[in-house]
Amino acid sequence: MADVLRRGFLGGAALLLGVFAVAVVRERRSGAAYGEVADLMEREWFSAGKVFVAVLVGLAGSWAAACVGGTRSGLSESVPILFPLGLVAAFVVCRWDAVDDRHPLSVKIVALVAAPFALGTIMTGW
Repeated sequence: MADVLRRGFLGGAALLLGVFAVAVVRERRSGAAYGEVADLMEREWFSAGKVFVAVLVGLAGSWAAACVGGTRSGLSESVPILFPLGLVAAFVVCRWDAVDDRHPLSVKIVALVAAPFALGTIMTGW
C-alpha cells in the first residue's frame, strides 16, 4: 500500500507541477510580472507554507510510527517521499480557498494535518 501511495502522490505532484508550469508560461506570455505569477502560485496553486506544514506533519507521522514499532526513516529518505504529499495537500487547500472562502478550519486541518500525519505514517514509517 505504501508503494502505491508513493507512486500516486509522486505522479499527482508531477502532474500538478507540469500544469502549473503551463499556467506560469501562459501568465508570462499575457504580460504578467514575476510578482503576479508568485501571487498566483500562493493564491491558487500551492502555498509554500502549506507544503511545509504538510511535510512536517507527515514527518511527525513517520516518527510516530517508528515509536509504535515501525521503522524510522532518516530525513534524507522521508522528505523526498513526503514532498509530493505536501504539494498535493497544499493544492487541495488552495483550490478549495480559491473556489469558496467559507470552508471551515476543520477542512484545512484534515487536509494539512490529519491526512498528512496518517499518510506519513503509512508511506515512510511502516
